[in-house]
Order: sequence, then structure tokens, then C-alpha cells
Amino acid sequence: MFVIAILVSIGLSLVLASTIANPLCDLAAAAEVGQERNSSKLRQTRIRIPDLSARPDEIGRLSRALRGMVGALYDRIDANEQFAADVAHEIKNPLASLRSAVGTLRVAKKPEHQVRLLDVIDHDVKRLDRLVSDISNASRLDSELVREDEETFDLLHMISSLAEHLAFEAKERGVDFISDLPSDPIQIHGLEARLAQVFVNLVSNATSFCGQGDAIRIWARRRENRVLIVVEDTGPGIPEEALGKIFNRFYSERPVSQFGNNSGLGLAISKQIVEAHGGVIWAENIRAADADAFADPLGARFVVGLPL
Repeated sequence: MFVIAILVSIGLSLVLASTIANPLCDLAAAAEVGQERNSSKLRQTRIRIPDLSARPDEIGRLSRALRGMVGALYDRIDANEQFAADVAHEIKNPLASLRSAVGTLRVAKKPEHQVRLLDVIDHDVKRLDRLVSDISNASRLDSELVREDEETFDLLHMISSLAEHLAFEAKERGVDFISDLPSDPIQIHGLEARLAQVFVNLVSNATSFCGQGDAIRIWARRRENRVLIVVEDTGPGIPEEALGKIFNRFYSERPVSQFGNNSGLGLAISKQIVEAHGGVIWAENIRAADADAFADPLGARFVVGLPL
């Protein structure tokens, strides 16, 4: 019996080592390698976490969690690198224009030419200031969304308060502002100030594309476990090729007369805030019911869906 017990103990030890101890050692070794690479002791390459997600036990859950964390970290690093590259590209344009204007100003003799070059310099300086401010806000957004405390608030009351201010701005441009909100309150849980920023961006964006005699309409409807908030305008609409890109950072589809007046970050920030609340946002063109896909749009529509 003693010999049999020893043999059984040895067998169980081998089984446990192969099914529990060894996989845990592999996971620990991968984490330690990552720590050493962060200390610059080894060549900086991607950390590979062993894929044990097929296991139905706790080790499988641990492997999935570690792989998900590492994947999310690398996605964030890639996004930051792309953001830095985009920032460098966007800042180079006004800097190149400034360098050219300053160089030309040194040799310009006529006063009218000097005044025109000074206007160009003033425009580019303001553009740079706007870019730096928007880039700073965008870079801090992730950390601020995590740090700020969410609370329950009346979404319709917030939109109604914003509409009063935004309607005045629209009417100054000769644009009619229509607010169609339900009378019953809609309570949601989130960051009120950040969601207010989204709707200010959408309405201000619509106002900038509208002219004398156009109209902007904001309305909301409750649908079971979500609420839809829609901002519509009767402006020129959105080019079909731009529908998939307008939420990209630094992308801007504007007339030549408005060049440099926007950083192209407003809609990207709005999408980031909405998705941080578990919602969705999309853009589409407004067309008549019997119109084909190639007909000129009657305006643009932005839809925000938020969970209740």
C-alpha cells in the first residue's frame, strides 16, 4: 500500500505539473520577459503571452485576460504613435506657410503685399493656436474620461439648455433652429459635461455648413433600452466618399473659404466620448424617399445612440 501510494502521488504530481504548474510558469515567464524589456535589458519586441484560452478552467481565463490586456496596451501604443505622426503632419503645414510668408515679407516692397502677407501670418498663427489647443484636449481626453465621476442626469434638460444658446448663434447667421424634444425626462448615467461637448460640436458643425435661409433641427426619441438624439441640417450634405472618414482625426471636408478654421478633431473627439459611454454615432445624408443614391442630398444628419 505504501508503494502504491507513492506511485499514485508521483503520478498526480506529474499530472498537476503538466496541467497547472507548467502553464502558470509559462505565463509568469512571459510577464517577467516583458518587465525586463521595459527595463531596457533586452531588445524591445512585442511580448507574446501563451495562448491557453481554449482551456475552460481558471488558467484559460487568466491567459485570455493577460492577452487582452497586452493587446489593449499595444493598440493604445499604436494609436498614440499614429496620433503623434498625424500631429507632426498637421503642424508642418501652417509652419511651412509661415516660413514662406515670413521669407516673402522680407523682400516685399509694396505696402499692399506686406498687408496681405501679414494677414496670412495672422491666419496661420491662429490656426496653430487652435491646433495646439484641440490636440491638447484630445490627448487628455482618455485619462479625463477615466478620472471623472459619472452621475445620473436628465439628458433632455441638458440638451434643452444647450439649444437655447446654440439657437441664438444660429439665428445670427440667418439659420432657423428647431428643437423637438419629448416632454418626459430621460435619465441616463454618464458624464454630463462631456456629452454636452458632443452636442455642441455637432450643432456648431451643422451651423458652420449652413447659410442664410437654412435650418437645423435637433430631436430625440426613446427606443426601449436606448435613446436616439439626431442633429439634422439643410446644408450641402456630406460627400459620399467622406462619410467613412469624417470621424477620423484631422479630417476636414470644408469649403476653401473655411480652410484652416477647423482642426478636424471635433467629430473625432465626439465619437470618442460617445463610445466611452457605450453608445454609437454615425453620419448620413438626407434624401427624399423616392430619390436614388446619386441624387443631391437635402442635408446632413448625425445620429447619437446612448444606452439607458
